Amino acid sequence: MIYFEKLFKKGAYILDGCAGTGNYSFKLAELGYKVIAGDIVPHNVDIIRGKQDKKPILADIYTGSITDLSHFESETFDVVLNMGAFYHIGNEERKLAMKECLRVLKPKGLLAISYINNTANSVLNIRDRLENMEDVLTWYNNKTKDGIFLHMSPLEIEQIAKVYNTEIVAHIGTDGIGYLLSNKINEANQEDFEQWIQFHLQTCEDKGLLGYSLHGLAFLQKM
Repeated sequence: MIYFEKLFKKGAYILDGCAGTGNYSFKLAELGYKVIAGDIVPHNVDIIRGKQDKKPILADIYTGSITDLSHFESETFDVVLNMGAFYHIGNEERKLAMKECLRVLKPKGLLAISYINNTANSVLNIRDRLENMEDVLTWYNNKTKDGIFLHMSPLEIEQIAKVYNTEIVAHIGTDGIGYLLSNKINEANQEDFEQWIQFHLQTCEDKGLLGYSLHGLAFLQKM
């Protein structure tokens, strides 16, 4: 949210194209952005509609895939959020998603893509005494542990940006190395925790650390 507020212009027209249950959609709408929320899972959309009934703040809600935005005209939005689809779709569907997201973006508009980091998630699943390294190598090479959550690398996202002639305006390790320090973080007092957050915010764009964040987030600007 800090990066959203930092990078999105005031009053921007936003498409949250894989909105889940609307966590980002409603927060952004409360901040004054005009937001349309959609998701491919009907149950998620039902939850969004339930929230909207209680507090009608979204511009519109729909059920649909990020790979097919044909119900929107080209160059409509200032921002498109792709906050989760790349977790679950393979390379061919990612190509469709990129084409559609960029089509509905205005020139100089921003596309936000979140992804699961392959290296970090492999490290996270290493057991004590390294007893499952054969499995870890398999997961790393296949870029998935269960076939449901599909992983990528920071380099792959940057290559996608080049292929689609976009400029990366920010590329962050969303959660950094927090998972490696979870006990220390969970036991910290509030003041020290706030200092940790400041440290994270100052280091989350460090390219040397991108590969060790469980999740990444890239902001691509349409040229």
